[in-house]
Formats: sequence, structure tokens, C-alpha cells
Amino acid sequence: MANFNLLRTIFGAGTLGLPLAVSQAGIILGPIMTISLGLLIMHMHHTLLWCLHEISRQLKIPHIPYRYGFRLALLHGPDVLHRLESSAPTIVATFMILSQLGICTVFVIFTTDSLRDIMDWQTSKPAIAALLLPYLFLEYFMKSLKIVSYISMFGNFLNLIGLTLVTYHEFLGPHGKEMVYATTDSIALYFVIGTCLFNLSSLAVVLSLDRALKHPRVLTKRYGVLNFCMLTTTIFLTLFGMLGYWSFGPMEENVLRSLPFDDDSAMLAIGLYLVAVAFAYPIQCYPAIQIILDIVRNRTETLSPKILEIIEHIVRPIFVLTSFFICYMVPIQGAFVAFVGNLCTTLIALVFPALMELCLLYPNNYGKYRFYLIKDLIILVFGLSCAILGVALCGYLIYVRVLCLHSPNDDSI
Repeated sequence: MANFNLLRTIFGAGTLGLPLAVSQAGIILGPIMTISLGLLIMHMHHTLLWCLHEISRQLKIPHIPYRYGFRLALLHGPDVLHRLESSAPTIVATFMILSQLGICTVFVIFTTDSLRDIMDWQTSKPAIAALLLPYLFLEYFMKSLKIVSYISMFGNFLNLIGLTLVTYHEFLGPHGKEMVYATTDSIALYFVIGTCLFNLSSLAVVLSLDRALKHPRVLTKRYGVLNFCMLTTTIFLTLFGMLGYWSFGPMEENVLRSLPFDDDSAMLAIGLYLVAVAFAYPIQCYPAIQIILDIVRNRTETLSPKILEIIEHIVRPIFVLTSFFICYMVPIQGAFVAFVGNLCTTLIALVFPALMELCLLYPNNYGKYRFYLIKDLIILVFGLSCAILGVALCGYLIYVRVLCLHSPNDDSI
């Protein structure tokens, strides 16, 4: 079930965005960036789990949440970081919730675009209205991780069929002309970084699995769930992205929108992905809902289980409605994916774990030639540059795209 959940998370709508990333970076630079970022994310997932397990070992407790682990890790570090310890749990929780909200919003944008293409509607508004009740229904009834796991198995099957059909169309009519080999445009580079980080990272699901598994060691061992899933998906997504760009050339959104809409197999692939991604929505909501409930539970310990259940019933539809509202305001999948990847994924998957390792190894345990110190500082600089420059550039791109969508000459909103 751990393998199914993790593979299902990465092999979702993000798979279809990799050809767009490769088309932006170039047929040579794109695969290099995808593989490098995939290996970096896998390493940082291992780093975060090691930090949390080390803190749990020192405290002699079975498990510690990410946000409180971050707080205790800062207390291990230099005195200057101790000032952040009181706000550390709030910082991590905020970006974790924003990250999952961004992922859920991308799923809504993807499925509304797919339904719009299938029904040949002129705007996305009817698709947003048609999908709101089904999403509320799914979120209400798929509450436990066990139920979500079985649905994920069904989603994997639909994904496999959809990927087969898309790959068939990629081989059917190769483009192979006027390809960019490597870009030097800063917006394109940060766009690719944000897209790859968003699509290849699955931190919230990894943390949920680490907490739910009876033997969390299966995640981090050499041939464990994390290494197997991350290596498999990184290699596959890199090849899939190269093939998509080679076949269809430059594109504005995911590869599904480059398929021939007059072909029945292409419409079938779009329909399968619509259902599969919709079923994946609850598993992306699950970590965020749990974080919110944990915060409420820890701050008001006197609440009864009945009150917590009522709060959960309120939070779940609000989360769904918020993702639909953002989709309505920003119906742009590619740029929004890059924005969320640069804003949230770089911090929770790169910057915070690197800072935790620096603090836990402080002051004299950085290894030979202070290897871990140098490595984590490089990751911190890279992650912070993405969180500042990447967010600014992708935000500007979203601004321009929204202006174009609301132009009097554009009826495709």
C-alpha cells in the first residue's frame, strides 16, 4: 500500500506536465535538470526522515511531527536560530497546508480543463460547476488512509491505461523539428525547476506513510519504498518528458492538450485521467486536513472527539471550495504549478530539511572536510533563490497569462 500511495501520488497529473518542462528547458538541458532535481528531492526526503527519526530516538518517542521536529532541530543549532523556535511549527504547518492546497488546486484545474475539452465547452466555468459536487462527495466519504489506498490502486490502473494511450500518440506522429537544446532564459529555468519540484516531490504523502506504517524502516532502506518509487518515477518521467517534446514540440500546458481531439483514443485518455486525478484528490487533501486537526487538537486540548469531528466536517468542504475558488481565479495549470513548486516545495522539501540537518550536526559532526556543512549550505542557497526569484518570475508569468485570459479578444476563460 505504501508503494501504491507513493507511486499514485507522483504518477498523477504531474506526469503530463514533464513534456512542458522539457520543452521550456530544451531537449538536452531538460532531462539533465529533471534527473538532477529528482535525485536531490529523493536525498532530501531521506534527510528529513533521518532528522525526524534522530529526534524521536533522542526523545525516546515513536514519532514526532515535521513541524515540531523542525522546532527541536533549531534548538540544537546556533543561538541565532533559537529565536525562530517558537514560530517554527507555525511556519512549517503554513507551508505544508499551502503546498497541499496548491496541489489540490492543480488537480481541479487539470480535471476542469479535461472535462472542458471532452465536452467542447467554450469556457471552464461549466466544468468547474459540474465537478464541484463530485469533489465534495469524494472528500466527504474518503476520510481514512486505508480507503484512499484502495482507491489509489484503482487510480493506478487508470493511469497505466492513460499513459499507454498517450505514449502511443507520442510515437504515432513524432515532431522532431526546431527543438531547443538548452535555454538560458531565467524565467524558463525557474519555471522548469518549480515544475519538476512540484511533480517529483511527494513530501506530505511520505510523512503520512512514515507515520502510518508499522515498520517505517521500509521507507528508507536501500531497496525500500522511497528509493524504488523515486528512482523509477524520475527515470520514467524524464523519458516521458523527452518523448513528449520530441513528438509534439513546444506546448503551453500539459501534453493531453496537444493530443488530437478528433481521435477516440485521445478522448479516452483524457477521460481516464480525469477520473484518475479526481480519485487522487482526497489523498492530497488528507495530510493538510490532518495538520489542521492536529493544530486544533494541540491548542485546545479540552475539545471532545465529537467537537473535533464537527470541525473536520467543516474543514473538508472549506478546503475543497478554496481550491475551486483559486481554480476559478487562476485557471492556468503550467504557470501555477511552477509557482507552487517554487513557493512551497523548495521550502518544505529542500530548505527546512537542510537547515534541520545543519542544526542536528552542529557544531562538530559535519564529517570529513565538513562535507555536510558545505552540502546543506549549497542546498539552502539554491532553495532560497528559488523561493525568492522563482516565485517572483512565475508570479509575473501568471499575471501576464491572467491578463491575456481576461482580454476582450479572448473568449477561452
